[in-house]
Amino acid sequence: MKGFAIVLLGVIFVTLIAGSVQSVAADHLEPGKGIFKDENRVNLVLTKDSKYQIHIQIQILNEQGQLISIAETSGGKYIPHEITDNTFNEKLGKKEIVTIDNIKYEKVQYTNTLFYSAVAPNIWSSEFSHYLGLWVVQLCGVYDGHEDRCVPIFQANTSVGLITKDDVVVNQWTILRELN
Repeated sequence: MKGFAIVLLGVIFVTLIAGSVQSVAADHLEPGKGIFKDENRVNLVLTKDSKYQIHIQIQILNEQGQLISIAETSGGKYIPHEITDNTFNEKLGKKEIVTIDNIKYEKVQYTNTLFYSAVAPNIWSSEFSHYLGLWVVQLCGVYDGHEDRCVPIFQANTSVGLITKDDVVVNQWTILRELN
Protein backbone atom coordinates (compact mmCIF):
# COMPACT_ATOMS: atom_id res chain seq x y z
CA MET A 1 0.00 0.00 0.00
CA LYS A 2 2.86 2.38 0.84
CA GLY A 3 4.45 1.76 -2.61
CA PHE A 4 1.14 2.49 -4.33
CA ALA A 5 0.82 5.79 -2.45
CA ILE A 6 4.32 6.84 -3.49
CA VAL A 7 3.62 6.02 -7.15
CA LEU A 8 0.28 7.83 -6.98
CA LEU A 9 1.87 10.93 -5.43
CA GLY A 10 4.58 10.83 -8.11
CA VAL A 11 1.98 10.71 -10.90
CA ILE A 12 0.02 13.57 -9.34
CA PHE A 13 3.18 15.65 -8.93
CA VAL A 14 4.27 15.10 -12.56
CA THR A 15 0.75 15.89 -13.79
CA LEU A 16 0.64 19.13 -11.82
CA ILE A 17 4.03 20.24 -13.12
CA ALA A 18 3.23 19.31 -16.72
CA GLY A 19 -0.14 21.05 -16.52
CA SER A 20 1.28 24.25 -15.10
CA VAL A 21 3.93 24.79 -17.77
CA GLN A 22 2.73 27.15 -20.49
CA SER A 23 3.39 25.64 -23.88
CA VAL A 24 4.29 27.56 -26.98
CA ALA A 25 3.38 24.81 -29.42
CA ALA A 26 3.14 26.96 -32.50
CA ASP A 27 6.13 26.17 -34.63
CA HIS A 28 6.35 25.55 -38.35
CA LEU A 29 5.00 22.00 -37.98
CA GLU A 30 1.64 23.07 -36.56
CA PRO A 31 -1.30 23.99 -38.82
CA GLY A 32 -2.07 27.69 -39.31
CA LYS A 33 0.22 30.65 -38.71
CA GLY A 34 2.67 29.90 -35.98
CA ILE A 35 5.74 31.56 -34.57
CA PHE A 36 8.12 29.98 -37.07
CA LYS A 37 8.10 29.79 -40.88
CA ASP A 38 10.58 26.94 -40.86
CA GLU A 39 13.32 25.59 -38.61
CA ASN A 40 15.38 28.77 -38.70
CA ARG A 41 13.10 31.69 -39.62
CA VAL A 42 10.50 33.49 -37.53
CA ASN A 43 7.13 34.32 -39.10
CA LEU A 44 7.10 38.15 -39.22
CA VAL A 45 4.59 40.45 -40.92
CA LEU A 46 4.61 44.20 -41.53
CA THR A 47 2.78 46.50 -39.13
CA LYS A 48 1.27 48.41 -42.07
CA ASP A 49 -2.54 48.03 -42.00
CA SER A 50 -2.35 45.81 -38.90
CA LYS A 51 -3.53 46.16 -35.31
CA TYR A 52 0.01 47.12 -34.23
CA GLN A 53 1.89 50.33 -34.94
CA ILE A 54 5.54 50.79 -33.95
CA HIS A 55 7.68 53.87 -33.48
CA ILE A 56 11.26 53.58 -32.26
CA GLN A 57 13.91 56.15 -31.46
CA ILE A 58 17.53 55.04 -31.08
CA GLN A 59 20.03 57.21 -29.22
CA ILE A 60 23.73 56.38 -29.28
CA LEU A 61 25.69 58.01 -26.46
CA ASN A 62 29.42 57.99 -25.74
CA GLU A 63 30.76 56.98 -22.34
CA GLN A 64 30.43 60.58 -21.08
CA GLY A 65 26.71 60.51 -21.92
CA GLN A 66 27.03 62.87 -24.89
CA LEU A 67 24.75 62.25 -27.85
CA ILE A 68 26.60 60.77 -30.83
CA SER A 69 23.66 60.02 -33.09
CA ILE A 70 19.94 59.54 -33.16
CA ALA A 71 17.74 57.58 -35.55
CA GLU A 72 14.04 56.85 -35.60
CA THR A 73 11.44 55.12 -37.68
CA SER A 74 7.75 54.31 -37.71
CA GLY A 75 6.65 50.87 -38.76
CA GLY A 76 8.25 47.51 -38.46
CA LYS A 77 7.36 43.85 -38.15
CA TYR A 78 5.80 41.56 -35.56
CA ILE A 79 4.83 37.90 -35.11
CA PRO A 80 1.12 37.44 -35.96
CA HIS A 81 0.50 35.09 -33.05
CA GLU A 82 -0.93 35.21 -29.53
CA ILE A 83 2.63 35.31 -28.17
CA THR A 84 2.81 38.92 -29.40
CA ASP A 85 -0.38 39.90 -27.57
CA ASN A 86 0.85 38.13 -24.43
CA THR A 87 4.19 39.96 -24.59
CA PHE A 88 2.40 43.29 -25.13
CA ASN A 89 0.03 42.57 -22.22
CA GLU A 90 2.51 41.21 -19.70
CA LYS A 91 6.11 42.21 -20.45
CA LEU A 92 6.28 45.78 -21.74
CA GLY A 93 4.95 47.79 -18.83
CA LYS A 94 2.06 50.14 -18.14
CA LYS A 95 -0.45 50.83 -20.90
CA GLU A 96 -2.62 53.83 -21.55
CA ILE A 97 -5.54 54.39 -23.90
CA VAL A 98 -5.00 56.99 -26.63
CA THR A 99 -7.13 58.12 -29.57
CA ILE A 100 -5.47 58.95 -32.88
CA ASP A 101 -7.60 59.89 -35.91
CA ASN A 102 -10.72 58.65 -34.07
CA ILE A 103 -9.17 55.21 -33.53
CA LYS A 104 -8.58 53.98 -29.97
CA TYR A 105 -5.27 52.30 -29.19
CA GLU A 106 -3.54 50.81 -26.20
CA LYS A 107 -0.14 52.47 -25.99
CA VAL A 108 2.96 51.17 -24.27
CA GLN A 109 6.30 52.93 -24.06
CA TYR A 110 9.24 50.61 -23.51
CA THR A 111 12.83 51.77 -23.05
CA ASN A 112 15.89 49.58 -22.85
CA THR A 113 19.54 50.48 -22.58
CA LEU A 114 22.17 48.35 -24.29
CA PHE A 115 25.89 48.40 -23.79
CA TYR A 116 28.07 47.43 -26.70
CA SER A 117 28.74 43.90 -25.42
CA ALA A 118 24.97 43.21 -25.36
CA VAL A 119 24.32 44.67 -28.81
CA ALA A 120 26.46 42.13 -30.68
CA PRO A 121 28.33 39.99 -28.15
CA ASN A 122 29.96 37.65 -30.65
CA ILE A 123 31.75 40.23 -32.77
CA TRP A 124 33.18 42.75 -30.36
CA SER A 125 36.78 43.35 -29.54
CA SER A 126 38.34 46.46 -28.12
CA GLU A 127 39.56 47.55 -31.55
CA PHE A 128 36.40 47.31 -33.64
CA SER A 129 33.27 49.35 -34.17
CA HIS A 130 30.09 48.07 -35.72
CA TYR A 131 27.17 49.44 -37.72
CA LEU A 132 23.70 48.51 -36.49
CA GLY A 133 20.24 49.36 -37.78
CA LEU A 134 18.02 46.40 -36.85
CA TRP A 135 16.37 46.62 -33.43
CA VAL A 136 14.17 44.03 -31.70
CA VAL A 137 12.06 43.35 -28.65
CA GLN A 138 12.82 39.70 -27.96
CA LEU A 139 11.19 36.96 -25.93
CA CYS A 140 13.46 34.11 -24.96
CA GLY A 141 12.37 30.59 -24.13
CA VAL A 142 11.98 27.04 -25.34
CA TYR A 143 9.65 26.59 -28.29
CA ASP A 144 8.37 23.19 -29.46
CA GLY A 145 10.59 21.82 -32.19
CA HIS A 146 13.26 24.48 -31.60
CA GLU A 147 16.12 24.83 -29.18
CA ASP A 148 16.22 27.41 -26.42
CA ARG A 149 16.25 30.70 -28.31
CA CYS A 150 15.11 34.30 -28.44
CA VAL A 151 12.54 35.39 -31.02
CA PRO A 152 11.92 38.97 -32.22
CA ILE A 153 8.37 39.73 -31.11
CA PHE A 154 8.69 43.26 -32.52
CA GLN A 155 11.34 44.39 -35.00
CA ALA A 156 12.20 47.70 -36.67
CA ASN A 157 14.90 48.98 -39.01
CA THR A 158 16.46 52.43 -38.76
CA SER A 159 19.32 54.07 -40.56
CA VAL A 160 22.50 52.46 -39.33
CA GLY A 161 24.46 53.87 -36.45
CA LEU A 162 28.13 53.38 -35.70
CA ILE A 163 28.63 51.84 -32.27
CA THR A 164 32.04 51.59 -30.64
CA LYS A 165 33.37 49.91 -27.52
CA ASP A 166 32.28 52.40 -24.86
CA ASP A 167 29.00 53.55 -26.43
CA VAL A 168 25.57 53.10 -24.89
CA VAL A 169 22.43 52.57 -26.99
CA VAL A 170 19.04 53.70 -25.65
CA ASN A 171 16.04 52.24 -27.49
CA GLN A 172 12.73 54.04 -26.91
CA TRP A 173 9.84 51.99 -28.29
CA THR A 174 6.27 53.26 -28.60
CA ILE A 175 3.94 50.43 -29.56
CA LEU A 176 0.25 50.92 -30.27
CA ARG A 177 -2.33 48.14 -30.45
CA GLU A 178 -5.71 48.98 -31.93
CA LEU A 179 -8.66 48.34 -29.64
CA ASN A 180 -11.69 46.57 -31.07
